[in-house]
Amino acid sequence: MFFLFLFGPTLFFSNPAPLFAQGDYLVGNEDVLDITVWGHDDLRRVIPVSLEGMITFPMIGEVRAAGKTTQQLEKELAKKLGDGFLVNPQITVTVREYKSQKVFVMGQVENPGTYPISKENDLLFILSKAGGPAVLPEKAAGDEVIIVRPKNPTGKALTLEEAEAFQATIITINLKALLAGDPKQNITIRNGDSIIVPQKPFFFVMGEVQKPGKYNLERGTTVLMAISMGGGLTQKAAEKRTKIVREEDGKKTETRVTLETLVQPGDTIIVPESFF
Repeated sequence: MFFLFLFGPTLFFSNPAPLFAQGDYLVGNEDVLDITVWGHDDLRRVIPVSLEGMITFPMIGEVRAAGKTTQQLEKELAKKLGDGFLVNPQITVTVREYKSQKVFVMGQVENPGTYPISKENDLLFILSKAGGPAVLPEKAAGDEVIIVRPKNPTGKALTLEEAEAFQATIITINLKALLAGDPKQNITIRNGDSIIVPQKPFFFVMGEVQKPGKYNLERGTTVLMAISMGGGLTQKAAEKRTKIVREEDGKKTETRVTLETLVQPGDTIIVPESFF
């Protein structure tokens, strides 16, 4: 069973998700490979893949490594070494340093940035590398993670606005379920993915409440709940004239509301002063 615990900005794992098989890893430029020929210690090499995607190995010279899985590279090296050099060579290729495949983490995490894909390539692991979702109220993470997955990796982070231009697929993950250990949410991350953790939506309560200010918006929050979060009404409040200022299509509108009205992201709830 998988469990995850959240303490402040750090993620702790009781049982990490299973590692993917190295044999399925697609080698890329600048990866560093550890190549072992069993029974021939003198042929062991730690070799970086060149910017052109090549490696140079004793007796057989240059071999293209980029674009092949480690298993495919093992078979190719064994075939070339077995062609007049060694009898039935047994070769193991492992990745010592992952440098070619990268993902981009943006938004409300402790350490946004670019991260290499390694053996542990699931969403939880990448988020933990980025310090986990932000928890401070002024930059708290929302309830979702959005992944922008381009048809072809671009080498740069992509925003939602750029997704269409790069024929990207948009994947939405339930962050709460992910942190609770739901394996369906903990998807495999691919080279070129942009992982976006949006800020928790917020609203404002202004006017005749005890604690006017900005508050994080939870799903299902009503005007009554919002006023309660603002410390409740003052003695001067004209509760029945409460209104919401809401921006739609770039224009601000004012609407009279009831205490049961649902609050939307960005709303400003205004409780006016009573005239009596």
